[in-house]
Amino acid sequence: MLNNLVNRHDADRLLRKVRKLDLEPVLAKVRVRGGARVVQHWSRVDPSLTEWWAIPAVIKRWNLLMTGDADTSFPEYVAAKHFAPRTDLRGLSLGCGTGGNELLWARTGAFSLLEGVDVAPERIGFATRAAAEHGLADVLRFRVTDVNRMTSDGERFDVLLGLQSLHHFDELDETLPRLSQLIEPDGMFAIDEFVGPTRFQWTDAQLDAANALLAQLPEERRRMADGRIKRRVVRPSRLSMVLDDPSEAVDAAALLPGLRREFDVVEERPYGGTVLHIAFSGIAHNFLDQEPGTLALLERCFAAEDAALPEVGHDFVAMVCRRRSVG
Repeated sequence: MLNNLVNRHDADRLLRKVRKLDLEPVLAKVRVRGGARVVQHWSRVDPSLTEWWAIPAVIKRWNLLMTGDADTSFPEYVAAKHFAPRTDLRGLSLGCGTGGNELLWARTGAFSLLEGVDVAPERIGFATRAAAEHGLADVLRFRVTDVNRMTSDGERFDVLLGLQSLHHFDELDETLPRLSQLIEPDGMFAIDEFVGPTRFQWTDAQLDAANALLAQLPEERRRMADGRIKRRVVRPSRLSMVLDDPSEAVDAAALLPGLRREFDVVEERPYGGTVLHIAFSGIAHNFLDQEPGTLALLERCFAAEDAALPEVGHDFVAMVCRRRSVG
């Protein structure tokens, strides 16, 4: 309906809220809009165990596809291959959130200073405490700021990190050149990003593959946190995406072409996610254990995505880029 501006699934969700007399969250989304809505959305700091990134076996799969070794993370790989022997790098991480990714990069030993920036004060507070708790406060620091304002200050860094944050940026034709100004002439841009459909408007092929995978899972593995059984994957309406978080995947489909256009790509490692991301959303907590039955089931899921990737493509990519030289 109206190019999926709204759909019947919006009505289903609203009806469930009415039945539970839980309309306040919906009304709050309508009242708070734009940048303030983005800050409000990302002010929640509770880690989600219902999304695919919480599954240990999925993390090993990412490592294998990004680095060639299931036990070597992307930060470890990049530090060893592209940063060594430097241990004095100054880095900036865009949209750092609660700082979990930044902890991994700081632990590589490549940085004398790694600074994370985000628009949500609650997340910056959480990240700052986490850095101190892990003994990394001297290297890892966080502050609240809008990265779009930083280029005017003339700040430059040896390394720029875009870790599941760049797909929240819009106006990429203007934004990506501004980001390049934050990098020293010989600096690097390390990226781990969602580059799939804008506003999560999954293709029919993606939905077919995800629903085929979902149908093969036992019912107890499809139980969501509220007790309902996840029976199928649906394409979210554009309106629901904007109301929830106006920045989510706002121009995601243009991100990979934009990065290739604006920067010199040193290395590019796609790592799937096209099927697993949407199939496991909301039910990942049922796959967190390391029992043989769980791992065997996950291997079948991984094989299903691998079989689908030639048709549906990759929604996630890890990259190492350099600032493009002028002239």
